[in-house]
Amino acid sequence: MADQLSQSSVGAAPQAGPSRTVVVLAAAAILAVMFMVVWLQSSKYEPLVVGKVAPDFQLPDLNDKQLRLSDYRGKVVFLNFWATWCKPCREEMPSMEVLYKNFEKDGLVILAVSIDRVTTKKEIPPFVKGLNLTFPVLIDSWGQTDKRYKLMGVPETYVIDQQGILREKVIGPRDWTRLDNLKVLTQLLKPGEKAARASSVQDAPAL
Repeated sequence: MADQLSQSSVGAAPQAGPSRTVVVLAAAAILAVMFMVVWLQSSKYEPLVVGKVAPDFQLPDLNDKQLRLSDYRGKVVFLNFWATWCKPCREEMPSMEVLYKNFEKDGLVILAVSIDRVTTKKEIPPFVKGLNLTFPVLIDSWGQTDKRYKLMGVPETYVIDQQGILREKVIGPRDWTRLDNLKVLTQLLKPGEKAARASSVQDAPAL
C-alpha cells in the first residue's frame, strides 16, 4: 500500500502556477491603462490655444432665451466667464460695461457666462441689476462650457474675431477702460480692417 502511495505521489504532476510571461503581460496592460487615464486627464485640462476656433455652445440668458456663440459670426465677441461669488469678477464688470457702451456700435458683442451652479443661480439677477449691466448674461449652471474652454477659474476672458477664431485669452481681471488692455480688441474693431480685407479679395488676380 505504501509503495502504491509513493508511486502515486511521484507520478503526479506538480500544479502549474501563473507563468512569468502572463504576469509580465498583465503588468504591461495595467501600466498601459494607467498611462491612458493620465493622458486623457491631461488633455482634458490642456488650455485652448490662440489661433484655434473657439468652441461653440448654446446657453440661456436671464430671460431663458437660447443664445449660441456661432450666431455672432461677423462680429467681435468678448466672452467672459464669471460668478457672483467671485470678488475680482465684481470689480471687473463695471469696466466691461463701459467697454460695451463704447464699442457696441462698432460690432462688439459681450457675452458674460455665469458659472454659478444651482445653489447660487438665484444670485445672478440681483448681481446684474446691482451693477446696472446691460450686456447679455448667460447661465451655465451645469458646467457645459467648463470642459470646452478648459476653465481654470474666474474671471477668464476670450476675445474672438469675426471668423470665430480665438485671438486673445486673459486669465484674471482687467481694467477694460485702459487702452493698453484693448490692443487686440481695437485692432479687430478697426473700421478699415474689414474693408481692407474685402478690397484685397476684389483686387486679387483671377486664377
